[in-house]
Amino acid sequence: MTMTTGIPGAQPRDPGSTPRPRPSAVVWINGREAVIAATDIDGMIMLSTVERGIRSEGEYLATVVRRIGDRERVMILGPGSTRIALERAYVAINRRPDRLIDVEPAGAIDEEDLVERVRVLAA
Repeated sequence: MTMTTGIPGAQPRDPGSTPRPRPSAVVWINGREAVIAATDIDGMIMLSTVERGIRSEGEYLATVVRRIGDRERVMILGPGSTRIALERAYVAINRRPDRLIDVEPAGAIDEEDLVERVRVLAA
């Protein structure tokens, strides 16, 4: 199952107010699900969840990479080998290793922490 939701209170930026944020994504992934917090060019933050379900690992990772989309900055978090596999899939599919800002081990992270990390990354 895949789910996308907007963040309450997230507003499009006023074109004359601040520099344009960089479209960014922070992903927390394990072998069962991925949670993605992503910004668009207007600074809106969307949360998506991708559940692996019965997908093969390759299908699961490709789905997550598609959900990350064409973002300028990407941070991948999570435990173990799935995090590293997502990094490799991202580079293989998008051919943009320069966009990977950080790939680090992390235990479970709540959605608020992902949102805060993507706000900082997009600034």
